[in-house]
Amino acid sequence: MGKAIVTLVAGVVLGAAGSWSFFTTSQTEPERQAESAPDATGTLPALPEPYYEVLFENAVVRIVEHRLETGDSEPEHTHPPMVAYFVEGATVAIAEADGSTAEATIPTGAFLENLEWWTHSLENMGATPLHSILVEFKDDSAFLERSGYEPP
Repeated sequence: MGKAIVTLVAGVVLGAAGSWSFFTTSQTEPERQAESAPDATGTLPALPEPYYEVLFENAVVRIVEHRLETGDSEPEHTHPPMVAYFVEGATVAIAEADGSTAEATIPTGAFLENLEWWTHSLENMGATPLHSILVEFKDDSAFLERSGYEPP
């Protein structure tokens, strides 16, 4: 199973977190990718409400505002390749689709670059709400080609 390549430019350090049974799934990675890929019209999978609000969408990108209040948890969902800017950082627990978990303290002003489709769930464990703006790329092949990313 491929894991998302995630880089927090501001130097966020990921550490081991406890196991979260409500984050697990029985789907395989190919099943998740098939469900998550844009359909023939370029429509991306829905993101969990009320945490995400689509601000703009066209044939190339979807720009989304994301808010996760202290103590809130979002269900598992999938993002295409994207770039995110954290308007307000927080400490979060991240659960990957493969069942692995990590904790991250995301500083205000940090950027995240995710070059692969990424299925995860998120819980805000910090003292501040998490607020970010995501630019999701619908045509991931064009995004990856322009980014210079080469799969391992």
